[in-house]
Amino acid sequence: MTSYEKPSPPPPPPRPNLADSHAFKVYRLIAENRSGISPQTEGKIPTAVFENGDAAATSAESSGPVAGEAARRMFHRIGLVKTSRDSRATAMNIEKLIRDVSTTAGEREARVAAVFASYAEGPLAVCGPDPLCGECVVTGLCRYFRRRPSIKELPQAERPRERLVAAGEDSLTDAELLGIIIRDGTPEASAVDLAQKILAQYGTFRNLATRTTGELTRIKGIGPAKAAQVKAAMAIARRYAATPLATGERVGSSKDVFNHFHERLRDRRQETFLIVLLDSKNKIIRDLQISMGSLSSSVVHPREVFAPAIKESASSVIFVHNHPSGDPTPSPEDLDITRRLQEVSEVVGIKVLDHLIIGSGGYVSLKDKGLM
Repeated sequence: MTSYEKPSPPPPPPRPNLADSHAFKVYRLIAENRSGISPQTEGKIPTAVFENGDAAATSAESSGPVAGEAARRMFHRIGLVKTSRDSRATAMNIEKLIRDVSTTAGEREARVAAVFASYAEGPLAVCGPDPLCGECVVTGLCRYFRRRPSIKELPQAERPRERLVAAGEDSLTDAELLGIIIRDGTPEASAVDLAQKILAQYGTFRNLATRTTGELTRIKGIGPAKAAQVKAAMAIARRYAATPLATGERVGSSKDVFNHFHERLRDRRQETFLIVLLDSKNKIIRDLQISMGSLSSSVVHPREVFAPAIKESASSVIFVHNHPSGDPTPSPEDLDITRRLQEVSEVVGIKVLDHLIIGSGGYVSLKDKGLM
């Protein structure tokens, strides 16, 4: 028999034990170290560390101490707040933190604020502008102390950029070279640490070169700016490795065409169809991309292929496209497209000299193979 009575609501989740919180553990260690703070000290909290609630016009509901720059800096270093920026959210988080610690410790908020304040600024400050980590009692709970040093904090002789200048690029690992490109790290990881993450994800520079900026930004610590820097470095390397054919230079063989386009096309994930326009002496007029995508009659249309050749008064053309699989063996579709384009070339009076298919490290010339 079905009951029509409403089920009783589930019991509320148990409240967290604030005595186990990160903030209370930090406070307890600092308080034990600063046990000499007197009631008189509580009323003389440094204004640079905490300001009273009346001074914080932006926080109408605030009645306790509001964090100043020194407090925000210390709480961020320890890992109690996400940022040291002066914002309403950070101020309210620190106020709540002090209120929770005060409730857990059974002490006044002024007392809790005074203990934290004495650690952040003043003659006895340990976590001041230049933190004295060797004298700190909370290093076991401190994010700043546990993290690896940034590159700027390393001795000069150990910094990748300085080592490259002094000993040359061969003295650096792949991660260190990439770290120089990335330049800046995060609070949790140096630029070299981020580079190691990237190489651990993608293995080699060759594989890294095929990745998009969107894929790179999925790695924690790599934002759009760092991803763009990495992609720019990969593009420079690719262009350096290519053997360019300049306008006016004569094309003597299929090998010349391969050397020109190999680095440009070998790592592309989509088939890219290009045309090289030549004059009557087989000198390059220009090359341009016709399409990107699966090679088919709907993508590579004779009108789009020969329109620029007619406009530039080209005497002959060479077709080039890549196989993303890395295998340059011609497919039936490749041969069919080539045949159709040859038929059109006879009508417009522009000769098709060759069609090259480029793979990873090799190519096939349909002309050299007698397939056209």
